[in-house]
Order: sequence, then C-alpha cells, then structure tokens
Amino acid sequence: MYDKNLEIQNDIQSELEKANHINQLILDSVAEGIYGIDLQANVVFWNKAAEKLTGYMITDFAYNNLHDLIHHTDKDGKHVPLIDCPVYHALTNGESMFIEDDIFWHKNGTSFPVEYTVKPMLEKGKHVGTVITFRDVTERKKTEQLLQEWEQLSFLAQMSAGIAHEIRNPLTSLKGFMQLIKANRQWNEHYFDIMDMEFNRIETIIKELLTFSKPQLSDYKEVNIKELLEQVVVLMQPQAIMKNVTIEALYESPFYRMECIEHQVKQVFINIVKNAIEAMDKSGKITIGVRQEQEEFEITVTDEGPGMTQETIDRLGEPFFTTKKEGTGLGLMVTNNIIKNQHNGSLQIKSVINKGTQFIIRFPKNACLR
Repeated sequence: MYDKNLEIQNDIQSELEKANHINQLILDSVAEGIYGIDLQANVVFWNKAAEKLTGYMITDFAYNNLHDLIHHTDKDGKHVPLIDCPVYHALTNGESMFIEDDIFWHKNGTSFPVEYTVKPMLEKGKHVGTVITFRDVTERKKTEQLLQEWEQLSFLAQMSAGIAHEIRNPLTSLKGFMQLIKANRQWNEHYFDIMDMEFNRIETIIKELLTFSKPQLSDYKEVNIKELLEQVVVLMQPQAIMKNVTIEALYESPFYRMECIEHQVKQVFINIVKNAIEAMDKSGKITIGVRQEQEEFEITVTDEGPGMTQETIDRLGEPFFTTKKEGTGLGLMVTNNIIKNQHNGSLQIKSVINKGTQFIIRFPKNACLR
C-alpha cells in the first residue's frame, strides 16, 4: 500500500540532507576556521579550514574537550582554565565578541596567533550554542613586526641626525673659543661664560636622551591621581609665582585610583605644567582638570599662552623640534613615551592662537602593561 506520509518524510529528509551538504560545502570553501559548539560544549560542526589550521578532525573531540586541545595555554605560557576562556563566557551568556590577540594550539604541539569572532547560535530565537570563526594571523604579525622595525630604524636615523646637529653646534662654538684663546693668549671672562653655557647645553641634551633611553622599571602600583597632581602643583608653584602664573586644580572626586608607575606619571605632569608655565610670557592661569569616564581617566592641563598652529602641533614630539629658545624637544618625546608605551594611554593637544593650549591625557584605570 502506498504510504504518502512516508514519501513526505523521505522528501523532507532528502531536502535536509541536501541543505546540510550545501552548508558544509560553504563552510569548507572559506579560508577561516569555523566551528560550532552546543550548550554542553560539544563540537557540532568543524570545517576543513579549522581542521587544516589546528590539525584536529571533528572526531578528535568525541572524547576530548575542545578547549583542552586548542586553547589550554595563553601566549605568556600560562594555563587558561575553562572558566576564564572568552568562548566559554560567550557560550554561557549568549554574547558576541571579537578577540584580536590570542593563540590556538596545533595537534603537533605548536601554537599560532589568532583573532576570532564569537557569535551566538540561535534556533527559533533560542540560544542553542556558539559559532566561532578564527584565522591564523601569523603573516600579519610578521608584517606588523617588519613595519615596526622599519619605523624604529627611521626614528633612530632621525634621532642620530638630530643629536649630531644639536651637539655639533655647541662643539663648534667651544672649538672656536679655544682657538681664539690659544691665538691671543688672553683670558676673557666673557669667553668662559659662553663656553660654560655651551657645555651646559650638551649636558642637558645628554641627560634628556638618557632619560628617554634607559630601561624603565615596571614598578606598577595603585596611585591616587589627585594626590599625585597636588604634589606636582606644589613642586611647580615657585616657578609659577616667579612668572606671575596661577595654577588651579579641579577635581570631580577626591579618589582617582589608577595602577601605574608613579614617578613616570609624575614626570609627565611636571613636563606638561612646566611647558605651560614657560608658554606664558607675562602672566596667566593654568587649569588642571581630572575626571573619570568608566574605566578611563582624563586629565587636562590648559594654559592661557599664545597658542600654536596645527602645523606646530603636528611636529611636537619630533626629536629636537621645539618652540622654546633653549629647548631640546626631548621633553615631550619622553612624555609621549611614558603615556603611550609605558601606560597604554593617549595624548591629544588642542590649541587656539592668542587664546591658549590644552593637553588632554587619557590613561586606562589599570594602566599596567604586565
């Protein structure tokens, strides 16, 4: 007897198999590794790229947890417990996320850098698992490293040229005066004053270069930024009074806790406040503001100096470029290094001619780079 229901079931089964086959073909045709896990962390699909990148086949996960095979250790060599795994958190909470810098492990025991996206897998609006798309970023990392090395070489060449120029000038003056004294056999106090100034110039350049180049101690600790800024104001007050400049600090809260290298961050604010004082020829006011935005601190230092053009702002931080008569341009370079490289922060400068300049420093609440 003809069973129509059976025929319908066979047709549905055939269509499902066809759809699954097409889906698998699509998954296997892409270069990125793609896999899905259900709410019990079982691998439900695993494409050819994932197999090629990791060396594992989907059957390898029948008796072994996927996390324990490909994501057991981080790039620093520390074990990653399942509860600390981003994929586990996304699976538990149904969240989407993008992880830019991580590693997965190959079946042969080697690791490779990856970036991956995690998306919830939905079925009739219900969260039933997670889909992970990952790619090997080894080549991109190599390219970034090469670019960084080229930038460093370019910077070193620029620094070397600047150092040669800056030190050659006072050395030329010193050589000239030495020849003059030798030729005339006369001792002129004025000559010695000028020579002393040139020696001081060379000493200043060397000292600032050493400050920039010496290895930094990673003694990160929790610091109250308000208290640190108050110390800076006390230190800079005598210089401000001599130029008839007032310093006012505005705080939204008495507590701003940040993990940082205290003496480095203090040096940042000393440099910036010192620049602000020196920028005002006659008198004026410096305003320091602090506020917290979620996990970030924003500290502003605003002066009432002559201001700068955008062209000048763009050049600030270049070695030996300075707007001050006796400056070296290294102070802001040191400041930039501390903010960006030592504390993962940012520095922005806004200025209006004849109105003043504002330095905007942003630090993450936990600026520790360990």
